[in-house]
Amino acid sequence: MNKNILPVILIFTVTGCASSKAVGTIKEASAKNVEYCDYIANVSGTSGWGGLAASKEQAKQKAIDSGATHIVWQNINGGYSPSVSANTYKCETK
Repeated sequence: MNKNILPVILIFTVTGCASSKAVGTIKEASAKNVEYCDYIANVSGTSGWGGLAASKEQAKQKAIDSGATHIVWQNINGGYSPSVSANTYKCETK
């Protein structure tokens, strides 16, 4: 029975470390691009094993969940424990 448990644990461990893409749509922008948009919130993302891309996806998901349409990166820190922060905005389309 123990032989059957080990593969299951291994699968959950590997899939738990995989980064996932943000679900929804958010546009990366510069501060100038959101000049006339409504500020929503500051969001952040961190990842120990998922790398910088996972940190960005985490922040993007928070932005999408808050109702933002655009994200402007403020701080991007790579290395052993990557982290990002960004301001989010809701821009009306004309």
